[in-house]
Amino acid sequence: MQMVTLNPPLSLEVGAQHLTQLLRSQATGEGLPGEVRSAWLTAAQTADLQQLFTEQRYREDWKYTPVEFFRQAWALDTPRAPQRSADIAERFILPEEVRGSATLLPAVASLPQPTSPWEAFLGAARYAQHYSMKEGAFLLAPSHGEGVLPLLITISVAAGGSVELLLTPQSKGLLVLRVHLHLAPGAQVRLYLPTDTQVSGTYLYMLLSAHVEREARFESFDLTAYAAWKRTEQKVRLSGPGAEAHLYGAARVQPNTLWDQAIRIEHAAPHTHSNQLFKSLVHARARSTFQGRIYVHREAQKTNAYQSHKALLWDATAAAYSRPQLEIFADDVRCTHGVTTGFLQGDMLLYLQARGVPEAQAREMLAGAFLAEVLDRVPHTGIQEHLRHRLGLPE
Repeated sequence: MQMVTLNPPLSLEVGAQHLTQLLRSQATGEGLPGEVRSAWLTAAQTADLQQLFTEQRYREDWKYTPVEFFRQAWALDTPRAPQRSADIAERFILPEEVRGSATLLPAVASLPQPTSPWEAFLGAARYAQHYSMKEGAFLLAPSHGEGVLPLLITISVAAGGSVELLLTPQSKGLLVLRVHLHLAPGAQVRLYLPTDTQVSGTYLYMLLSAHVEREARFESFDLTAYAAWKRTEQKVRLSGPGAEAHLYGAARVQPNTLWDQAIRIEHAAPHTHSNQLFKSLVHARARSTFQGRIYVHREAQKTNAYQSHKALLWDATAAAYSRPQLEIFADDVRCTHGVTTGFLQGDMLLYLQARGVPEAQAREMLAGAFLAEVLDRVPHTGIQEHLRHRLGLPE
């Protein structure tokens, strides 16, 4: 019998350097205007993923997040044609990319300057897709093989527009995805991020940002039934009076998996409103992480902001980390936050079992009730029913 020798895993430092070199090699800034492209290329050539281990400002953001994907010697991959998901995407269509004049789009112009190595690499990514939208429901399904794919997507939504987006990555390796939205005055965007991939060795790192102008409204729903490793960073800037952001998340964090959320909402204008509501049901040896920050500028008077994260531990080996943060420089605001973490209470189970409900069924009923606060807010019936089914919850 022929013996197969497997390559030993890399150390985190060596793996980070290897991935850094790959991402630098693909950072061409194609499709960006001249001055912007030059700045992004400079940032990409000086960025280094080892900073995640060596600089305190990055270590603080990643200290609860395992980074085992660094231990693999990745190879660069290329995008593939997306596969439609018939069960939840019937009314969503594939949008047409903007060609030629993409550099003139508002989302390209408002792309935030990099504040981390990841952003520096992804802002100059070779593979970039640019979209301009006004009305409709659109499907984005980035897909690739078993390597690493860095991808930049920008979406410009016109003034007064109303857009629904279904973003369903179909990765089998490491997908490093940068999505930036620009909402013109009065625009409304609802973004769904359902994740249900049971392919082992799949990693999804998604950096989402939104520039929200006056009287515009942005909603996102990060709904995870299964993901081996998933980290989502959302950075929303409310730049005009009356701008709103509502971010929701619900996950059933299956055994030996990770669900990681890092949120920053920036109130940069008066009379803005934001809401964060995230819930995680964490199984054995799984990990849920939530970092939420509300930043209120001095001029953002009359801000109204709320933040909540609740974790329910299914097993004594489950872990949940929460770090809410408020940075307020205005004096006429209403900002609140709350965090709770705990196990299923024995009296809850006893109450149901005393009425003839088997323990396994009772636990599932309580799980459904726990996540329902988020799932009930999903206005798209098909997505809500699909997630309830995949999460194993009563429909």
